Amino acid sequence: MSGTEGYANEAPALLRQYEALDFATVHRRILHLVPAVPARVLDIGAGTGRDAAALAALGHSVVAVEPTAELRIQAALLHPSPAITWLDDSLPELAAVTGSFALVLLTA
Repeated sequence: MSGTEGYANEAPALLRQYEALDFATVHRRILHLVPAVPARVLDIGAGTGRDAAALAALGHSVVAVEPTAELRIQAALLHPSPAITWLDDSLPELAAVTGSFALVLLTA
């Protein structure tokens, strides 16, 4: 069983749960680390896209990495934004990710 199989099986429930939570509330303890000016941000394990969408709304260019197709596809539909680039990739390789980032978000 891959490390993401459970996420695929539970995608509909996870979409409801994660999207019901506000980015600022979930990340209140680290909001001071989010760049104040538009920057390039990496969201590893982007899930439903909630965080990527919030960061894009702040003016950031977001690379959202999500290996679970059931989440990634729905996230891209739920949060369409030219500021978000969706990638099918995962740790530890992150083979599709290039360049540097002002902020790397990795939450579960």
